[in-house]
Amino acid sequence: MDGNILLIALAVLAFGVIAGRLSGTPVTMPMVFTAAGLLLGSSVLGVLDLGVGSDVVSVLAEATLVVVLFTDASRMELRTVLRQHGLALRLLVLGLPLAIVVGAGAGALLLPAIPLLSLVVLAVVLAPTDAALGQAFVSDTSVPARVRQTLNVESGLNDGLAVPFLTVALDMALRQAGSPASYAGLLLQLVGLGIAVGTATGWLGGRLLEWSAARDWTTPTTQRLSTIALAAVAYAGAELVGGNGFVAAFTAGLVVGTTARSLLPRTQEFSETEGQLLTLVTFLLFGSVVLGDVIGEIDGRVIAYAVVSLVVVRPAAVALSLLGSGVRARTVGFIGWAGPRGLASIVYAVIVADSAGVPGARQVFVVASTTILLSIAAHGVSAAPLSARYGAWMSSVGGPRSPEHAQVPHLPLRHAERRGREEGRGPRQP
Repeated sequence: MDGNILLIALAVLAFGVIAGRLSGTPVTMPMVFTAAGLLLGSSVLGVLDLGVGSDVVSVLAEATLVVVLFTDASRMELRTVLRQHGLALRLLVLGLPLAIVVGAGAGALLLPAIPLLSLVVLAVVLAPTDAALGQAFVSDTSVPARVRQTLNVESGLNDGLAVPFLTVALDMALRQAGSPASYAGLLLQLVGLGIAVGTATGWLGGRLLEWSAARDWTTPTTQRLSTIALAAVAYAGAELVGGNGFVAAFTAGLVVGTTARSLLPRTQEFSETEGQLLTLVTFLLFGSVVLGDVIGEIDGRVIAYAVVSLVVVRPAAVALSLLGSGVRARTVGFIGWAGPRGLASIVYAVIVADSAGVPGARQVFVVASTTILLSIAAHGVSAAPLSARYGAWMSSVGGPRSPEHAQVPHLPLRHAERRGREEGRGPRQP
């Protein structure tokens, strides 16, 4: 274990030394750490000796997701999203379920050996997007602000909204609930209790921290730590009473972002430092554990589904959800491609691998891992040139009255992404 910690620490140190040199290149942080993990893992050097199912991997991945769910949700002001981000709402309310349906259908055609319910689980695992894997999609200011904000809001919320789908899909694959009424009860318990605990934690905790700050009883550092502690309180509290901890952490973040907006700088500061560290290590372990463990099981059908998931499933779901929105076909295509699979999909894949008794769980794990790997490479390399090309095209054909140029309120990006642009990774957000 000490050797693993040393290797992980050295990898983080090495990236810190060269990060500035990588600025402005197509090489992204997830690409670097995934490649480093693959090199150190069992498939190459074999010096990082953690395996799938390891408690270290599971705990770290889940802790990282709790932090990301909370901090991403806290960036979103719910009233603003509901009132003025119509395109993002289409992607969340229509696009997310459609991606699951289309993804399961594609699996039925390409992966007939996997049971249908397990294919639904696979589709849910790959439904969330992670804007951090293609920063230029949301940071290149030549891209209309409404399009960038649509992708930002979608990425910030769809990982949390996918949790109920994953919970029910896993239970159905395990055939534990048994009847529609039982599944409704399960959903009400896990999601309902998760929302209740998250709402109470976010509202009471946010008010308490704002009250403390107004009286100078706290410091910026302790307020930052205390704000993120709300995510842990919500997660653990929901699990304790039988709810879903991920739903609770996500809900707590939404409530804090809506009712205690003054705490937003603290969540962004945490996301920039401690949260970024957790993300780096997760991608490193993804490369070493996930890829090192499954790379020998990747075949033509697996690669075919991974490609279809990236170039057909999401674009089709996006196109259907944006029908009647008035945006141009090229905008639909850009949004359809700008949906990298990242951190949430990694954690959900690990959860599936740890769920004993799910038919075809191993195949689901292999296919999801392959798709994430392809996404890390393809979206990382293509984000900057495609964003620049689309932005230049929009500037030549899209007048100020076009739907893409409609004014929408700005909701902040992940703080780490903004810092990356200041270091030269791309144009700054106005």
